[in-house]
Formats: sequence, structure tokens, C-alpha cells
Amino acid sequence: MLFKEFCIKNYKFKNRIIMAPMCMYQADTLGFANDFHLIHYGARAIGGVGGIILEATAVEARGRITEHDLGIYSDEHVSGLKRIVENIKKNGCIAGIQLAHAGRKSQTSLEIIAPSAIPYPDMKMPKEMTTDDIQTVILAFQSAAYRANEAGFDLIEIHAANGYLINQFLSPLTNKRIDAYGGDIYHRLRFLSEIIDAIKTVWPEEKILGIRFSATEYHENGNNVDDIIEVINFLKPKGID
Repeated sequence: MLFKEFCIKNYKFKNRIIMAPMCMYQADTLGFANDFHLIHYGARAIGGVGGIILEATAVEARGRITEHDLGIYSDEHVSGLKRIVENIKKNGCIAGIQLAHAGRKSQTSLEIIAPSAIPYPDMKMPKEMTTDDIQTVILAFQSAAYRANEAGFDLIEIHAANGYLINQFLSPLTNKRIDAYGGDIYHRLRFLSEIIDAIKTVWPEEKILGIRFSATEYHENGNNVDDIIEVINFLKPKGID
């Protein structure tokens, strides 16, 4: 089945080989794409993969993992990303992008944020997000999705894995909030749920919307497979592909 085509909505993948997002740290310090990205992704498209999902692309400057991550937090980022998309598509490949926010795992010089003021080991203390901060980030994901559509992407993958910001909200290890965004699993997933709602106001219904999860946190007090299944079953009716 590996080389058989398959469809999601009206998008036909020529095979089931998908290039997953990989952090490349090759952007300039303002998050702009360059010829490295054009060649890196174009080569994989020429190589014959069915789909490509660009590396974690930050929805805020303070949401970058490093200062050399790709960004999609400015309208000025669109033209460089559009150039990559066109190069991918002309080689018969579906073009996707992973929208991300590093939260407490950001290594930039900017102030970092998290659901709770708990630092990642050996990294600086994050600021606990206010409800205004939460709304700002939700709007940043919405704006990023709008720009992703302007750049011509077929697919968005929301990054809710690997200990980054959305995962930090989902996890009882890093989310100690006592407001509407903390507590049981249904309160901890509210941040992601509201991001999905915001994205769907600007992301065309005919295009693909997915989420990347970490299935387990490998910790007795963290999320396990059953917890993530519960999250997925709650969110899927919102129109997740």
C-alpha cells in the first residue's frame, strides 16, 4: 500500500510517503525563508514523496524554538513561503505547514511564556500566561493560518506535541492553572480547542486541517494514550482531518 495513492477530502496524494516536519534552523534571525529551504523541500518533492509538511513554523517571534526557526508571524513572511509551496507543488506533491509555538522551550532572547511558571530543565523561567496572553496567541495561530492559505499551502498541521506550548497546556505536568484553561483534561484542552475554532474562521473548509500529538509523556503523572484518545475524540467533530 505504500506506493498507492490516497485522498483526504479532494486532495490526492500520489503515495503514502509523507515528509514529516523537521527543525532545520536555517532561517535568518527574523524568520525568513531562503534558498536553503527552496532546495531542501524541492529536492524531496522531486524525490517523489506524496506530501511535505514544512518544519515547525512559529506563529509568534517569541514562539520560535531558536532565532533561526521559520516564522509566519508577519505578512512579509508569505512571499518566501509561497515560493517554496510553488516549488513543491510543481513536482506533484501536496504542500503542508506545521504551525507552532515553543512556549517555555523557546531559546530566543525574548520573554518566554507558558501556561504555568515552570521552567524547562536548564532553561529560563517562563512568564505564566494571562488570559490576554492566551487570546493573543490564539489570534496569532489564526493569523498564521490566514497567511498559510495566502502562501498556497494545502494542509495545516497544528503542533500539539513534543512539549511545546499547546502540549504544555494539555499536560498536567506543566499546566497547574486553576482557571478555565487548567484542571481536568477538558479544561486543559480548551486552549487547543479555541485555536482550532479561530483557525477554521480563516482556513478554507476544503483544505486539510490536522494535529500532531504526542501519544504518551512516559511519566506516571503525565498524559498517556487513553488521555490523548479522549482529547482526539472531543476535538475531531470540530472538523479535524
